[in-house]
Amino acid sequence: MSRVALRERVAGLDARLKLGGALFALLVALAGPAPYTASAVATLALLASLAVGERAGVLFRRLGVALFSGLALWALHGLLRPEASGAWRLGLVLGTRVAAGATVFGLLIALTPPWALVGALRAWRVPAPLAEVLALAVRYATVLERAAHTAREAQILRLGYRGVRRGVHSLGALGGLTLVRAFDQAHATAEAMAARGCRGAHLPSPGERP
Repeated sequence: MSRVALRERVAGLDARLKLGGALFALLVALAGPAPYTASAVATLALLASLAVGERAGVLFRRLGVALFSGLALWALHGLLRPEASGAWRLGLVLGTRVAAGATVFGLLIALTPPWALVGALRAWRVPAPLAEVLALAVRYATVLERAAHTAREAQILRLGYRGVRRGVHSLGALGGLTLVRAFDQAHATAEAMAARGCRGAHLPSPGERP
């Protein structure tokens, strides 16, 4: 079976089943012996991502979040408690668990449309306002990612990352620009929802108990 056919087959599965499997995998990663169980879950999720045709760059970004988390915990432990030992193990445990969560739920989001994921959350008795907020977050995360990517390409063309000092300055400007665009997008979304009659209160659908 080709990767495209396998991806289409997995994407066509019930979103409730995929969400339940992702939550179960996360529970196993958190409750199992650390860091071995989390490492196994992350490895299986990576292999599944490669099997369905996920790009290597996307997978490296997901693992980058885990690496940053582990290194940050190791550095904070060394600064706040320099006399204590075992900081590397704490960083390894956190890093592997973050890697498991990032790879599992990254695969879930890649194979599940936002509207199907919202339906699965509602089927799992998640409150409707929270499900809608999560759907908007997933939808506009890609928009902000494209905006940040465009801004970074413009910085590269202007030699914004030539040298360490200039690169750090450009990275800070990129973060500030992305944050400003996130606030602008949130404001535009709020105005659009207000224009459609949203007043901040969730009205239950017919047959649903308030």
